Amino acid sequence: MVAPTARCTARARLRIPREGRRRMRALRHLLSSALVLALAVVGLIAMPERAAAAEERYSAPSSGYWNITGRGWGHGIGMSQWGALGAAQQGRGYAEILDFYYPGTSMSTLGNSLIRVALTAYTPTASVTLSAPAGQKLSIGNAGQQPAHTGTGRYSVVRTAAGYVVERRDKINGPVRDRFTLPGKDLEVSSGDGAAVFPRQDGTDGTWYRGTLRLVGSGNVAGAFDVVNHLTLEDYLRGVVPRESPSGWHAEALKAQAVAARSYALTEKKAGHFDTCDTTQCQVYGGRAAVVADGVDFKPAAKEAASTDAAIRATAGQVRWHNGAVAFTQFSSTNGGYSVKASNPTRHPYLVARPDPWTGTARGDSRTSWSARLNVGTVQAQCPPGGTLRTLVITGRDGNGPLGGRITGARVECSNGSKNLASFTLGMLSRWWKPTASPEQQYGFFLNDAWTTTANHVFQYGRDTDEVLVGDWDGDGADTLMVRRGATFYVSNDLAGGNAEQVFTYGRPGETILVGDWDGDGVDTLAVRRGAQYFIKNSMGGGGADAVITYGRAGDTVLVGDWDGNGTDTLTVRRGPEYHVKNAIAGGRADQVVVYGRGGDAVVVGDWDGNGTDTLAVRRGAEYHVKNSISAGPADRVLVYGRADDVVLVGDWNGDRADTLGVRRLP
Repeated sequence: MVAPTARCTARARLRIPREGRRRMRALRHLLSSALVLALAVVGLIAMPERAAAAEERYSAPSSGYWNITGRGWGHGIGMSQWGALGAAQQGRGYAEILDFYYPGTSMSTLGNSLIRVALTAYTPTASVTLSAPAGQKLSIGNAGQQPAHTGTGRYSVVRTAAGYVVERRDKINGPVRDRFTLPGKDLEVSSGDGAAVFPRQDGTDGTWYRGTLRLVGSGNVAGAFDVVNHLTLEDYLRGVVPRESPSGWHAEALKAQAVAARSYALTEKKAGHFDTCDTTQCQVYGGRAAVVADGVDFKPAAKEAASTDAAIRATAGQVRWHNGAVAFTQFSSTNGGYSVKASNPTRHPYLVARPDPWTGTARGDSRTSWSARLNVGTVQAQCPPGGTLRTLVITGRDGNGPLGGRITGARVECSNGSKNLASFTLGMLSRWWKPTASPEQQYGFFLNDAWTTTANHVFQYGRDTDEVLVGDWDGDGADTLMVRRGATFYVSNDLAGGNAEQVFTYGRPGETILVGDWDGDGVDTLAVRRGAQYFIKNSMGGGGADAVITYGRAGDTVLVGDWDGNGTDTLTVRRGPEYHVKNAIAGGRADQVVVYGRGGDAVVVGDWDGNGTDTLAVRRGAEYHVKNSISAGPADRVLVYGRADDVVLVGDWNGDRADTLGVRRLP
């Protein structure tokens, strides 16, 4: 017997001329007992990907954008730079600040080692121009050997199969004074005071770096090479700390930044020929100065600052230490008031998720809490190619802090399919944001007029514990809902919430209820099943049955449908993959026996092609194998709809004579 929580019901048919057929309307619940029990546990929305119960759904607004409220800037792991400033303004010292943001670490001191920094704008590059600062000569040669050339002016470098080809000019766009080729993969460039790097021979704007430069041939791109800055760690920090924290900030916040940046740099090993990079992918490093130079004039604009230099000197060599090694001291602009745990908590247990009492307290902090606009076009760009955005769905949050916390899952639902997002910032300052518009309804009924992922009818009706039946209760050609509580039935004649249009009592609580148009009048009514006996009622109301028949066995699964298209619903019993079809409300032998699908398949019934005859579809997870005739053989259509654990409803929701799907979602 079908479990009481998932009844097989049938839809009525609109009476039409003889050459047509009355349409069947109703709920086609899953009829495999094992699947029924699973579906009784949950009921969620009709979407192509699995989603958490607490989804937030935001339809694409006609304005072309969402207003966004957000928190934080960056990943939120480790130290919050604005939080460090807030703490310093409250009188906290840098050691206390670091103790809070990296709990379980301690302070240690290391020597001034060398560090190799890949200059991202030149990793890789096909050419570069180099020069020495004013009053210096540039030396160029193979790495580890004596310089092959020393001189003044501007040196443009390209790489060929023979090696590095170097051209020296006295000034920008001047004649070539020297041209030579240096074999090998690596070049070293130095002067007594660093070197300046320019993207083009005819460009005057560049950057001056301390230490030396290495040109390292790329193994992946023919003719290309990487430019890597080699310098001491303390000199490197002079170009980092003022880029990561404004030089005008409180001294204790700058000291905390210096220690965090030093520790972070020592844990970076990006590649065989460099340790770290110069962007936010590592930590921002600006070099010594921006420079305007043409081979004659050399005009630097300092990127270093006296205040940050002082913070570096005051903390010289200091790092955060954990379990015998330098700690991985990640940091970001602001954690929004709640930090994020490490992506690998076992390896980095000191990077924890917890409330931050200092973030949001600093004067001038405009990034802990912010507002913005998120353009529909930005989100639509995540759709499958050519798709139009319909709904942005937030499928999960971490639950930490306001707004429900940071986004942990999202997808876009588009005109041509759906897609789970790999990144959740979408151009915002962090993944901690929320549209100010109220999300779409998160539970209730979601009914589709076509085989799409977008519900056309969304509403709530009844109670979570109600059993739901579907049928054409008023004969208007469109299916609506009825809910059952015990032996009482509450009928709604439209796809909306509100009060029932009719309430009546029929049968006994717990009995199996079927729905069908048993007499062909275009109106669906009920039948009660007790074992192999069926008590059929041809009107909506209480009282005795109009017909009692016996068909099949007590243990059979029963389906209801208009199998021959005559406008009257009858029964089919299922035994594994075998279907015993009856074309009359009567006992006796089946009129047709067909085999379709597998014995363990879940089955739904509907008039899928609108020809007036009901046929089968087998369900395997979220995949439906639809057959448009009562016969064996391959499916006429295979499609994916909803989720494997959805409670699925079948009906003609819009009266167009073709059955489609819907789901019920419980809170």
